[in-house]
Amino acid sequence: MSADAFHKQDVDAKIAGWLAAVARVSLDGFTPVERFDDVPAQARAESFHWCDSIFRDELNPHGEAVKARHAFHAATDDTPDLLRHEYAAGGLGLTVIEGRNFILVQVDRASLDILSLCGPDRAAAVRRVAEALFNTGVESSAVGIPVTTGPAACPDAGTQELEEGTVFSSNPAVDPDLLTCWKDRTECGVQGGRLYFLCYKKSSQRVGFANAWQWFDDRRAGVG
Repeated sequence: MSADAFHKQDVDAKIAGWLAAVARVSLDGFTPVERFDDVPAQARAESFHWCDSIFRDELNPHGEAVKARHAFHAATDDTPDLLRHEYAAGGLGLTVIEGRNFILVQVDRASLDILSLCGPDRAAAVRRVAEALFNTGVESSAVGIPVTTGPAACPDAGTQELEEGTVFSSNPAVDPDLLTCWKDRTECGVQGGRLYFLCYKKSSQRVGFANAWQWFDDRRAGVG
C-alpha cells in the first residue's frame, strides 16, 4: 500500500469512527440543559470559540437570534463526551453535534431531502447550504496548503455524485492531524439520507487530536 493510500485509509477510519460514535448515542442518551451555562465549563468555552469561528452569526447555535436547544452526553466506554444543539435557522433544520475534536452539522431531511434531487441539483444544494452555514471571513495562515474554493467540501456538479455513504473532502491530500485552521480541510457526505458537514477543531496551537473522553473532566471533578 502506498503512503497516500495508507493516509487516506487512516483519515477515512477516523471520520467513520466519529460518525459511528455519534450514531451510537440515542436522543435519550443526551441530557437537556435549560441554559448552556449548565454544560461542563471547558466544553462550554470551547464550543463558544469554535462555533463563533466556524458558523455565520445567523446560523451559529449560540447566536442571539437563534433559539437552539442544548444537551450533553457524558462519555461511556464506547462513546465520547458530546454536545448537541438543535435549531432552525436560515430555512434549515439543523442538528450540530460537537465532540472535543470535531463539529458535525446534520441537515434535517424535512428542510432538505438531498437524495430526492437529481445529481447536479444535489451538488448545487450542498453548495447553497455550505455558503449559508459557514463563516467565509476566516483566513488560513498555513503555508503549502492548497487554497479551497469555498467554505466547505462540496461535490463538483459535473463529475462527482453525492450518494448515501459517500464523503467528499475539500483538501483530501492534507493531513487533518496537521491542520492549522479548520477551513484548511472539511468533509461533507450523506448518512441516513441526511446531508452532513464535518469540521475539524484544529488550530496552529495543537498537533494531532485531544482525548475525546476527557472533555468533561471538570464536571466529573465537580467543577463547572
